[in-house]
Amino acid sequence: MRSWGLLLFLSLFIQGLQAQSPVDSLIVTSVDTYPQFRSGTGSWNKFVQANLDVRKLINSIDSTSYVDYGLRQTAILEFTVCEDGEVCDVDITNKSKISPEFAEEALRVMRKSPKWVPATKAGKGVRTRIKQSITALLDQ
Repeated sequence: MRSWGLLLFLSLFIQGLQAQSPVDSLIVTSVDTYPQFRSGTGSWNKFVQANLDVRKLINSIDSTSYVDYGLRQTAILEFTVCEDGEVCDVDITNKSKISPEFAEEALRVMRKSPKWVPATKAGKGVRTRIKQSITALLDQ
């Protein structure tokens, strides 16, 4: 009887492990060069300024959100830059520290991003995860 209980426990344990989300084995963590926005940081700032709709954010956030999250909010985005520079699997790592409206807008802007210069390893483009921030000053 004990062996059946142990077998059932092991079976449930293994199923629990399989139910977890798989790790992307294609992600390379040790790279020779890191991914970057085409034309550098200045171009990244221009892209964000041109695409972040601050006026819409100001109009959509209520006074409670200003008290809870403040006028200056920074979304820390984590995402994958693929071998071809495509941006995918975008997530915000500090959602609890920014308003839901700003989180939605930051995700929209990041998903609109053009291709990046991919990371390289041994001279070839590789998939890697990086973090990038978007800050907005929501002052009327």
